[in-house]
Amino acid sequence: MKKLPLVAAMVLALAGCQTIPVVSSNPNAEFSRTGKPGMVSFGLQSTDFEYAAKKAVQEFLESPYAQKPGGGRWVVQMGEVINDTTFRIDTASMTSRMKRNMTKTRQFIFTGATGTERTRFVQDSRQLSKSKMFKKSTVARNGTVIAPDLEMLGTIRQRTLVDGSGKQQQLEYEFDFRVVERDTGLEIFQSFIPIEKLGSNQNFVW
Repeated sequence: MKKLPLVAAMVLALAGCQTIPVVSSNPNAEFSRTGKPGMVSFGLQSTDFEYAAKKAVQEFLESPYAQKPGGGRWVVQMGEVINDTTFRIDTASMTSRMKRNMTKTRQFIFTGATGTERTRFVQDSRQLSKSKMFKKSTVARNGTVIAPDLEMLGTIRQRTLVDGSGKQQQLEYEFDFRVVERDTGLEIFQSFIPIEKLGSNQNFVW
């Protein structure tokens, strides 16, 4: 009979050693592509990029600058997206989602001629006219490349907070995206999307 209090004490001790699950302010944090509850981690996940991209584009579409004056589509170049976090992040996980959502509206088209996502294709195509191998009517002509109207750029930031007991920590992420207009140089739009994650500070490995 004396063993019962000891067993109960061990159970309580083990329960106290269990780590606190990570909780995210992202309303879609626990969604998974498999249909089953997904894992929530301190790091940025595909659900975080999906949520932030969708929200940023939605805010832009609701702004008065989403429609191009005079009609037609905005030509957008991708600017630099700075990773100001302690994690290695492929920022294309964010920008590719934003581009996909924006092009679906048929109000925007992205250029591959300028910006951080420019390719050598446009420049190299101009050199084909110098070769006798290529039919002249099929090579790229000068003066045909469309200049961008807008640049989209941003920063992903992170702050880490630990409570007074040292048992819990909170990671605060900030998705800060801006749109700059070419002719005026004015920043016509900014989207600021925070995501916070709270969990145990015990045995946490960066």
